[in-house]
Parts: sequence; structure tokens; C-alpha cells
Amino acid sequence: MSSEGKNSSDLGHLRSRIDSLDSDLVRLLNERASISVNIGLAKQKAAKTGAPADEHIHRPSREKQIYDRLETLNHGPLPTAAVQAIFREVMSASISLQRETTIAFLGPRGTYTHEVAFKRFGDSVAYVAQDTIADVFDAVESGSVTYGVVPFENSRFGSVQATLDRFVVAAGSGTGPPGGEGKVQIRAEHYLPGFGQCQKYINQNLRGVEVVHVSSTAHAADIASRETGAAAICSSACADLYGLDIMDLSIEDAKDNTTRFFILGNASDSPSKDDRTLLSFTVDHRQPGALCDALSVLKLYDINLTKIDSRPSGQRPWHFFFFIEMTGHMENENVRKAIEDMKAYCLDIRVLGSYPSERASDAVV
Repeated sequence: MSSEGKNSSDLGHLRSRIDSLDSDLVRLLNERASISVNIGLAKQKAAKTGAPADEHIHRPSREKQIYDRLETLNHGPLPTAAVQAIFREVMSASISLQRETTIAFLGPRGTYTHEVAFKRFGDSVAYVAQDTIADVFDAVESGSVTYGVVPFENSRFGSVQATLDRFVVAAGSGTGPPGGEGKVQIRAEHYLPGFGQCQKYINQNLRGVEVVHVSSTAHAADIASRETGAAAICSSACADLYGLDIMDLSIEDAKDNTTRFFILGNASDSPSKDDRTLLSFTVDHRQPGALCDALSVLKLYDINLTKIDSRPSGQRPWHFFFFIEMTGHMENENVRKAIEDMKAYCLDIRVLGSYPSERASDAVV
């Protein structure tokens, strides 16, 4: 047999082997999907018997376990990121089989919030753009969507005030999903409108150019796609979505600029080995040291304070809600006891949710 004939024979054999593996993959994927469907049915059956309802369709702690296990199992040649991306879609499809799943995000299409939501939930769920952060909260609270995704904190510009203010509304009115807002922390690159993050580039390269502030980078891209002579600061994915040509890349002031996002739901995930809990509360501002007394409780229970914010309550002038993020899960014994003891110094204390901590190395990028 000629070398050409032998190569053709080898190629045919390899392609036949790929076809066989594809058949195995399809069979195994459907077997996995069937088990996922059975998990959903088991949840429904348990709820009918009066057992505590399992509200979770998306479990971030379980998802992280799967991704960590994939990293251990994978020995190439596929990079781990590629394997995890494949399984993201497998899990997305499994979620959609258990229940129709809809994700609200701060729109329009192409925002960083949209990009983060898609990277977390995949292509098999439905996405609904919302005009404001408050609208995302409203959609989750009304039950019209399964989850919502909102920005929470930027590493350079601090907390996203619109998100905190909507927490104030929920805390002050006592509204919201049963058991408080469920939170899942995500890390992702960027969020705030482009001008704030690219000021050095603008000053050096765009002097004299009219700068128009809009609600989001995606809105800017939409306008630039329809107006002659207009340009937008946005992500490359957003540029592709709106059919824009990319004129320059990596123009942000800080390359490590990072934003934390929350997934909003009607229940928090179960404890993992590394969690955070978010509380809101008020204190009697007339009582000297009231805030200090409340926070000192955390030290007694070996709990670290990782973040603190305050926002006007809207109830009366110079009255504030405090927000604290602390280590631990609300189901941990030391956290439960600390919250109970804090009630002696706090008014309107409310657990907004517990969620797995996301380190920078776990960033969604």
C-alpha cells in the first residue's frame, strides 16, 4: 500500500474513532441529564410531603466542587478552562430541564452584567434585560424571574450605591423573598461606565472630543452603532454584538480593576468551607458607641469584618442603614450566636444572605 493510501486509511480510522466517542458522549450526556431531571422530581416530591423545600436550582458551592474536580481530573490536551466551559453548558442545560429558568440582568444586551450572567448560567436559560438595578430586584421579588444579577462593589470605585439603596428599600419595608435575599458572590472584570475607568486614556488621546455620559457601556455601543462619527468605550464582546470596529484595546487605567456581582434569589446556598454573610441593620444614633458595641460582638465569636457601608435610610434625616459583610455562613453556630447577640445593640437587623467567598483566583473573566 502506498504511503498516501496508508495515511488515508489511518485518517479514516481516526475519524471512525471520533464518531464512536461522540456516540458515547451523547449517551453519557443524556444519562447525566436524566439524573438531573430525577433530582428535580425528587425535590418536588419532598416538597409535597411537607419536607423543607429545596429552593435551589443553581447551587454555587456544588458548581465550584464540580469545577475543582474537573481541574483535578483533566490531564490535557484540552486546557482546564475549555473543559470547564463545556461543563458550564452541560450544567446550564441540566438546570433548564429541572425548571424553566429566567435570569434578570442590568441591560441592555452586552453590558458587563449580561456578560457575567451568561458566563455563570450558560446558553440554555432565558435572559431578561432590565432598565435599572431596582428593576432586577423587583423582578426577583415578584417571582417573574428565577434569579437576578447585579453589580455590588468595584475594586477602585467602591460599592455600587444603587444596589445598596435597593437593599435599603427591602430592609426598610420588610419586603423580599422568604428568608431574606439569597446572595451568590461572583467576581468579574469591570462594571462601572467606561469613562471612570479610562480617564487617563481619554485625557491623553481624546482631548477636545465631546464626552457623553450614558447609563451603560452597552447603551453607548448601541448609540455608536447608529450614529455616524460616534464611538463607545465597551468590552470587545459588546463591540461584536453591536457590529462595531475596535480601534484600541486595554485602555483602562488599572489592569486589575475588578467588580463583584451578586446573584439574587429567594434562598441562600448551604454552607461551604469559605463563606461570607451580608447583614443590614440600624442603631440608635443617639446612643454613644452603639455601632462600636454592635461590631465588637463579631470579635467575641472570632468573626472577621470584611466590609462595611452605610446608606441613608430614607425614614428620617441623618438616619442610616449599615451594611456589613463578615466571614462565615448564617447557619454556622458562631455566626448565629453573633447575630443574636448583636440584636441587643441593633435595630432592624436583617440577614441579606450567605454565599461562597470568591477569591481573585476564582475570577469570572
